[in-house]
Amino acid sequence: MAISSSLHSTNESLAAPSSSPGLHQVPLNASRALGRAGFTAMAALLPIAPELFFSSPRATIFVIKDLFMANLSSSPWLMEEVLRYHTSPLKLSVDDLLKMPRGSCLPTLLAKKNVTVTRSDAEQRLVEINGAVITHPNVFLGERLAIHGVLQPLLHKEQELCLVQSSKRNRDPRSLSVVEKERHLVDWGRVIRSLSSSGFVSFAIGLQSVLDGILDDNADLASVTVFAPADFGFVASNSAILERMVRLHILPHKYPHEELARLPDRASLRTLVPGRDLEIGRKDASCSTDTNQRTRVAINGLEIGVPDIYKSRNF
Repeated sequence: MAISSSLHSTNESLAAPSSSPGLHQVPLNASRALGRAGFTAMAALLPIAPELFFSSPRATIFVIKDLFMANLSSSPWLMEEVLRYHTSPLKLSVDDLLKMPRGSCLPTLLAKKNVTVTRSDAEQRLVEINGAVITHPNVFLGERLAIHGVLQPLLHKEQELCLVQSSKRNRDPRSLSVVEKERHLVDWGRVIRSLSSSGFVSFAIGLQSVLDGILDDNADLASVTVFAPADFGFVASNSAILERMVRLHILPHKYPHEELARLPDRASLRTLVPGRDLEIGRKDASCSTDTNQRTRVAINGLEIGVPDIYKSRNF
């Protein structure tokens, strides 16, 4: 709910020391471009681990922001898999991508996994890959390498499950039915995608960056309600403040708007911050153009502007 306040065959490799004199400089040049564009984690990783990206003579890399990279740092195998999935063995500029029809599949360096052009709008020069907008087109464009920045990771389903839940399950070797258990847990990857696609990007970024801490304390959370601010100004705050503010906007229970409207005034809503409840307020709508009058609901004095942006079984 809204509240008002990511094929050409040759023996030559991009990163191979035996390549032509200028070729081994590509990662360094690309790294500098990434640093200038604000992708500092990828800028640092590119020259020290070129084998992750340059196993083919050409490549397109869809780079992700530092906040998402930080969440991968605790799992090297998952980071390698995600980065290979973000790299295609084709060199594609944004102009090349704009020429591709919606639904076009691009191969990746992860075996048997493709990414998809989900939107291609030449007039607006807008491209989406796996639903993630390319926010930084042509960060680097060389003879054999193209790099674009994306809004969020291009995770396939298996990676989402690993990223969100595996750290908890890996600690418990007795966990036998991972798939069965997953059906009853909050799909945080889906929550974050829904927030981003609905325009609540700053809160989605904040939630993604503190998700590990939330899972540490709420591993078996089965349902949630999220109150998403249109402009979440705490993204740049230190991690402790950011995590506290994100938790304050999440209830460990699913409340559709209709259920909130039925609660009495000044009813308390428990959040993920112990001892910090939210207070509900109601005001009957009186809009002459709306025959289906709806009770307006406020949380801590802030009106829910867009109720039920997205609903599922457990959020």
